[in-house]
Amino acid sequence: MKELNHYRFPNKGGSKAKYDWDTILNGKTWELVQGEDYKPEPRTFVAHVHGTAKRKGLKVHTHIDGKSIIVRAYKEKKQDDMQHQTMDASRISV
Repeated sequence: MKELNHYRFPNKGGSKAKYDWDTILNGKTWELVQGEDYKPEPRTFVAHVHGTAKRKGLKVHTHIDGKSIIVRAYKEKKQDDMQHQTMDASRISV
């Protein structure tokens, strides 16, 4: 057996993502409708949205309304960022 340090797998075109995650998770509020925008049960798709957002370093608000789901992604503020904002606010004189 031989270890390969610099092998590039040929690009077979790969499989395209089933959903346009860059759009769905762009921070705007989206309504996605079962049968038009996604196929699984709404609860299943919401779990998929949360998992995909997490892999991309995002958080997401979701709401199921019948066969529609409402989605809005956001970046979670880090604890360090929140401390800096508190410190900056305390510097403001009244």
